[in-house]
Amino acid sequence: MADRVVILSYAHSIHTLRWARSIRDTGFDVVVISCGGQPIEGVETIIYGKTPGGTRNFLAYTNRVRIKLRQLQPSLIHAFQATGFGLWGAVRGMCPKLLTAMGSDILITARNNRWYRWHVGSVVKKYDYFSTSSRFLRDAMIALYPDTRHRFEVIPFGTPIPEKCKDHTEIKPVRLVYMKLLRSIYGPDVLIDALKELKDANVPVRLDMFGYGSETGALKRQVTAYGMDSMVSFQGWVEPDLVLKRLMDYDIMVMPSRSESFGVAAVEAGACGLPVVASKVGGIPEVVKDGETGILVPPEDSHALAEAIRRLAEDVVLRRKMGENGRDLVENEFSWDKSVEQMVALYRRLIKSGGRV
Repeated sequence: MADRVVILSYAHSIHTLRWARSIRDTGFDVVVISCGGQPIEGVETIIYGKTPGGTRNFLAYTNRVRIKLRQLQPSLIHAFQATGFGLWGAVRGMCPKLLTAMGSDILITARNNRWYRWHVGSVVKKYDYFSTSSRFLRDAMIALYPDTRHRFEVIPFGTPIPEKCKDHTEIKPVRLVYMKLLRSIYGPDVLIDALKELKDANVPVRLDMFGYGSETGALKRQVTAYGMDSMVSFQGWVEPDLVLKRLMDYDIMVMPSRSESFGVAAVEAGACGLPVVASKVGGIPEVVKDGETGILVPPEDSHALAEAIRRLAEDVVLRRKMGENGRDLVENEFSWDKSVEQMVALYRRLIKSGGRV
């Protein structure tokens, strides 16, 4: 009989979709319990409430989830996020428990709010082992909760690698892509400011922005105020399974984040052979090698961002070389198959040892 793994995570997240399906395909019996979202095809999915919307939303279903966990009798519980989903799985006994910190739960919530720091700390005490996608986030979590230091593994959220790489040509305008939530933390407004500078300098570029979020209206007004409606297109949500296919339509990935725990978008861009212009913050330098696979710039610096984009837009040979380097980096360090192998190996060690790895 296959070992049962219960994943506590948002069912409509690309992270959850990929992990659940891939772990299932290695022979585990996988059940996903989500707060909102949609059922995952081919994976038993149990949904409570609506899309995650704060601690109260999770608290309302905590007892029901814990009753369900006892009924399911899993061999392992894996919670993604140290706050809401982590709370659901924070029960003593039962089975080994793995907690994956996602980013804002540690870098913003726990760091900046004393109550949340205590709350996350109380959740952390109930888990046997921990993982993050980046060394940066691992170090941030250990700084807050030193007892986790010797129970930690960095397992990148890798990406499938397309058979073919982007074929860079001299075609104009050069196509830029932003593929993050439209929230201030990811710096989309800084990107629009940089694009205005490029427009004034007659650099032939066009930007497509994928995603949604609280800043959508303000960004559209900013674009209109700058007279750039013909240069910028808001593309909305892109289905996770179509991300790599869509990236092949572009020449440069832009990530002007103010904070970033890892940089999955940069990994996906590298897999497709796109150079990346990104802020030098958080875990981004682990996935974007400055001068090799892309260009790193200071956060909040629209001029530096514009100059980096201009440099790549005007040099197709450089775009091609950095794209090739990015592809090599992903193949060597961030392929999805390697990420799954690491996670499965950790699952098996935890199950075999009863959580005492």
